Amino acid sequence: MKLIQDIRDEAQDIGVFFPLSYETESLGTAGSLHGHALANRNVLLMQRGLDADDSGAPTAASVSRYQQAVSAKPYSIVVLEPAAIAENAREQVGDFVLSAKTQNAFLALVSAIRDASLSAHGTAPLVVALLDHAGHHALYPVAMEHSPTLPTDARLLTDDELTALVIECGNAAKIAEQAGCDALALNASDRNLFGESLAAFRRDGKFGGDFDDRTRFIRDCYTAMKMLTSDKLFYTIRLTLSDGIPQPDGWGMAFEESDAPDLYEPALLLKILQALYGVELVICTIGIPNINWMLEAEPESDLIRMSRLCTCIAMLDSDMQQNVQLVVPEIVSEEIPFANLASGMIAGEFASFGGFLG
Repeated sequence: MKLIQDIRDEAQDIGVFFPLSYETESLGTAGSLHGHALANRNVLLMQRGLDADDSGAPTAASVSRYQQAVSAKPYSIVVLEPAAIAENAREQVGDFVLSAKTQNAFLALVSAIRDASLSAHGTAPLVVALLDHAGHHALYPVAMEHSPTLPTDARLLTDDELTALVIECGNAAKIAEQAGCDALALNASDRNLFGESLAAFRRDGKFGGDFDDRTRFIRDCYTAMKMLTSDKLFYTIRLTLSDGIPQPDGWGMAFEESDAPDLYEPALLLKILQALYGVELVICTIGIPNINWMLEAEPESDLIRMSRLCTCIAMLDSDMQQNVQLVVPEIVSEEIPFANLASGMIAGEFASFGGFLG
């Protein structure tokens, strides 16, 4: 791994924003969220383990994986890996599914997470359920729209089918609460169905076209979640701030400069979600620019890639950040010490938490 000063010098030489800190003390400072006192700024972002059973229920292997992760390091928040809102919405067999059949298994998983953290560190983290639909990557592929930028032969969903998925989302949220989760999030990233809906410029009907219609699906899902759960829960979102896809097919991209991010629409969506549904926490992601969809992306240095992420997070205006707390997620790198970068983002008040992959 490179020395921190060498990385800082390299960032300065090429002129990119990269608030790498010499220390990591900011991650250990106390915080608060939805009335909960937090001992630190560490968030665990669990990745797909593909160890669920055929119904999508967490197994003993799943429980063991989470116990090891939370025992290794103290986390104030644990975001569960993406859980499909229906069995046919999974990307692969082995993915989690939130349903009546899997509720008891999720209850056992959430309890095991808290117990393992209490035993190892004396504190129990808040647990966030991440609701997902893999869209045109799902076992039964479906799409919001067809466009030249995202070629797919997946079947287009009708407005009625999307409305039915809104109800599925509410039901999955109810299951997550009954399983003991503290918060709910939609996974609106990775060009899954929720993320894809935000850039459905070419779709006809009430779920595509202008900003109000393109964000309707996500807003309706939060409405359904709020209607079917109690006030004890709080709401979050995993959101791609800029997907790197040129207009007129990209989300968070400028119309004037095809390769430049524009955070106006993502920031506006977050303000709406905060005002209407009390969304307090945002797990930020970005897409890969200059990508030929479904092919390997052109190589990009870790410094440039992580700088783009930090820049997009910092571009969200300070007024919004007073009401919504941001998580800067880890990007796996052998050269960049993520803890130092996350600490620098927190110390500079560009983000509130560092999201570590598990």
